[in-house]
Amino acid sequence: MENSKIQTKGDRIDYWVLIISLFLLTAVGYGFQIARFVLLILVAGYFIFKNLREITKFKILIPLILLLVLGARISTGYHMNYIIRDYAYFLCPITAFIVGYFAYKYISLRKFLLVTVLFGTIYSLIYFFQVTLEFNTLFVADTEDTRYTIGTGTPSPVLALVFVILGRQYLTDFKISNFYWFLFIVINSVTIYFFASRVYYFTLLLFLVPLLYYNFIKKYKRLGKYLFVVILVGLISVIIVLLNGNNFLAEKMRNSISEMFVQSFDDYDSVLYNWRAYELVEAIKAFTSADLFHKIVGFGFGKTVYLEYGLIMPSITLYDIPIFHNGFAYLLIKTGVIGLFLILLFNCIILYNGYIYLKANKELKFVFFLFFSSLLSLNFSMLVVNGFFSGESCYLIVLTGYTYSMLRNEYKKVNNENI
Repeated sequence: MENSKIQTKGDRIDYWVLIISLFLLTAVGYGFQIARFVLLILVAGYFIFKNLREITKFKILIPLILLLVLGARISTGYHMNYIIRDYAYFLCPITAFIVGYFAYKYISLRKFLLVTVLFGTIYSLIYFFQVTLEFNTLFVADTEDTRYTIGTGTPSPVLALVFVILGRQYLTDFKISNFYWFLFIVINSVTIYFFASRVYYFTLLLFLVPLLYYNFIKKYKRLGKYLFVVILVGLISVIIVLLNGNNFLAEKMRNSISEMFVQSFDDYDSVLYNWRAYELVEAIKAFTSADLFHKIVGFGFGKTVYLEYGLIMPSITLYDIPIFHNGFAYLLIKTGVIGLFLILLFNCIILYNGYIYLKANKELKFVFFLFFSSLLSLNFSMLVVNGFFSGESCYLIVLTGYTYSMLRNEYKKVNNENI
C-alpha cells in the first residue's frame, strides 16, 4: 500500500521539489493566489515534461481541459488582465490535480499526512504571528477583527486538524509524543476559529462526518452505525445552539443560506449585506439576457458582468466584476451551460472511478473517504468561494489528485496480481 523508497538522485530531487511545493502551497496565505497559480503551473509542467508517457493517465481531466478550451476561444473587447486571470483560475484544478497525482509516486500516505499536519501547523503559527503584530496580542475577542484584518487563510489547518484526530493510525510510526499531537489540535483549532470562515467550518464538517462514519464502522462494526448516529445528533445539536448565539460568527452562519441564493434587493445596504447573492442575481441577469449561442457556450475568458449597484468602498470602486464568489455562476458566464455540464461530468466520472478502485481493495477505505470528502468540500465551496477555481482551495485539489492516484495505482496492482 505504501510507495517504495526513493532510490535515485533524480527521485530525491523530485521528492524535495514536491515537499517544498506542498509547503509553499500551505504557507502562502490569503491574498497571494497568483503565487499559488504560478507555482502549480511550474511544478505540474516540470513533472509532465519528465513523464511524457504518463499523459495518457490524465484522461480523467478531459472535462476540465475542455472547459479551458471553451473559455479560451478568441474574444474581443475584454481586458487582457481579466483574460489572463481567467486562464489562471481554469488552469488551477488541472495543475493542482497533476501535482497531487505525481506526489503519490514519491511521498507515502503516512508522510503526506504528516507533512500536511506539520505545514498546516506552521501556517497557523504564521497566522498567530500576523494577529499578534496587528493587534499587539494573540488574544483577540472578536473574530470579526481577525477575519477582516488578517483574512480567512487556507484550508491547511482544517486538514491538519482532521488528520491528527481521525488519521492517527497512519501517524503512529513517527516518534511524536501525545503532548505535541494535542498541541497541534489546539493550535489549528484556534486558527480555524480566528478565520471565522463559514466555508472552512463546513469543510471541517464535510471531512469529519464521513471519516467519523468510517472510523466507527471499522472499530465497532454494526454498533458503530448507532454510535455514529448518536454523535451526529449531538453534533447537530451543538451547531443549533451555536447558531442561536449573538456573536459575529453566529450571525454570518445564519445569513449563509440567503447569501448563496437569488433574492430581491431594496437598497444599497441590502446589497452589501448579501453581496454573494447580489453577484448571483447580476450573473443570472446577464445569462438570461444573452442570445442562445452565449447561453450554450458562455462569453469566454475576460467577460465581466455589469453591476446595477456599484461596489463603492474607500479602497475600491467597481461597476462590473470578472469573477464571482459562486463558482457555478462563474462557469455559466464564462463557459455557458456546456461548462456546467462538463464540471458535473468530471465529478461523476472521478467519483465513479474512485468507487470502482475501492471495490478492488477494501483496505483503502480511509483513502477513499479522504478522496470523497475533498471532492465534496470542493463542490460545496463552489457555492461561496469559487471552489475548483480558487487558489485558496488548491490544496484540496492536490489532496483529490493524491488520493485518486493512490486508489488508481493500488487498483492496477491488484488487477496485475490477479492476471
